[in-house]
Amino acid sequence: MKRYFFLIFVLVLGILGFLFYQIILNTKDKYVPVQIKTIKKAVYASGYVKPLNYVLIESEVSGYIKKVYVKEGDFVRKGDLLAEIDPSSLPAKISEVEKRLSLVEKRLKPDSEYLKSLRNEIEIARATYLLEEEKLKRRRELFKEGLISKETLDEAERAFKTAEENLRRAKNIYEDTLKVLKTERETLLEQKKALNAELTKYFVRAPISGKILKKYVEEGDFVYPIFSESKLFSLGSSENEIVLEVDEEYSSLVKEGQKVYLTFDSYPDRVFEGVLTQIINEIDRTKRSFIVKARLKEDIFLPALSTAEANIILEEKKAKVIPLKALLEDETVEVKGRGKVKIKTGERIEDYIEVLSGLKVGEEVRVFE
Repeated sequence: MKRYFFLIFVLVLGILGFLFYQIILNTKDKYVPVQIKTIKKAVYASGYVKPLNYVLIESEVSGYIKKVYVKEGDFVRKGDLLAEIDPSSLPAKISEVEKRLSLVEKRLKPDSEYLKSLRNEIEIARATYLLEEEKLKRRRELFKEGLISKETLDEAERAFKTAEENLRRAKNIYEDTLKVLKTERETLLEQKKALNAELTKYFVRAPISGKILKKYVEEGDFVYPIFSESKLFSLGSSENEIVLEVDEEYSSLVKEGQKVYLTFDSYPDRVFEGVLTQIINEIDRTKRSFIVKARLKEDIFLPALSTAEANIILEEKKAKVIPLKALLEDETVEVKGRGKVKIKTGERIEDYIEVLSGLKVGEEVRVFE
């Protein structure tokens, strides 16, 4: 029993000795050298990836999707047909206008039967007018000679005036008819132009050259732009730019050409370098921010509209630094071999502080845990 007690006593002494040794080690002064580090002053920004040329194509008309000619990833050229929407009764309306226009054009031809009949009416009225004019002249001569009565002369005067009025009316009818036909032709041409312009909206074409990024509709879908979303396709170039939102307070510090480090969810373990290419000099009063654009130096695939986070480098320089825990409240440090030394400090960078004067690179300073 005494033997076991002795062994336990020795074991306890050993453990206590080890713990005491660890305490002694932990209370030993820790010194680190003054280092040169690269200091980077940065501004955080967030945004998204946008193709250089990006278009969201939406339907301007209602109807069922009749045919889709493209799929995601297809490259299309400006003007290529992407989809057709059923135009319903629109072609019939155009056909009706064209029929009416054809009839009007036919009637307006100089040798048309329609105009010929009106000109014949004028000729008949003119012949009657000339006949009644000649009769009136003879009646007046006969009246002067006393060979006819005043009533007969008056009758000839009335017949002449009627013939004159009929000739004037026939001419007016002809001129008015021409004006009406020409006006109707112009109206029908405008209607045809408007209907054809409306019809082109049912044939969806690419407004720019680029890649089909997303197809929002399938054949048979109904699009109704007045009361619902009418997205058809998103189209963009293969080249991207990064659109970033920056707080208003940094508007005087951010400049074109500054370096920017970017991360994307699609590359979670990588940081990419880019450069600011454009500053949008307009503040969003609601968000109190402004927009900048950046381009990557490396050519990588990035999904359009994917999220981006960035650090815009405002300043980058080499500086002497020491751990922040080495600095005492009175702006002094304990230097190995020199004791307490007063130093002048600059900017704080994470767990380090910049040393402007008072220390040399390589000197060791005590760190207080």
